[in-house]
Amino acid sequence: MKCIDLQKRFGKRYRIEYEESYRAERGKSARAAAPWLAIIPCKRGHIFPWGGDKLAASTNNSGPTARKLKALAFVTVVQDGDDGITVTFPVERFPEVAKLMKPRRRRRLSPEAGRAAAGRLAEYRFRAAVRAPQNECRSTQTVMVGI
Repeated sequence: MKCIDLQKRFGKRYRIEYEESYRAERGKSARAAAPWLAIIPCKRGHIFPWGGDKLAASTNNSGPTARKLKALAFVTVVQDGDDGITVTFPVERFPEVAKLMKPRRRRRLSPEAGRAAAGRLAEYRFRAAVRAPQNECRSTQTVMVGI
């Protein structure tokens, strides 16, 4: 069964992070694709792939958001604890769950802000290296070390 790739499906609009086990499993500077470890951080918890065409949402606490999620007809409660709930739902119902969970959006610059930043940072832009002139007085003698 294939896992929904959150980066491909929601990455243009929402922030996509990896759960803490990703770095433990892959190393601190890992860049490997692992869609089953991806999460969408939210104000009230996080959303993650469940398998097939399903997503899951976990709340930070068992307050009003958890009660509203439980009341939705299309969700299945898979864990109900004192510290929050976990529900599964079809990926097509993401907008309804997102309205309750408040996913973190990606930062986006407006075109005007992008142009202003480019102008402000132009002097720090990477420039191609200039080749240093070759020294004509190079020694052709080979030094033998450790003989």
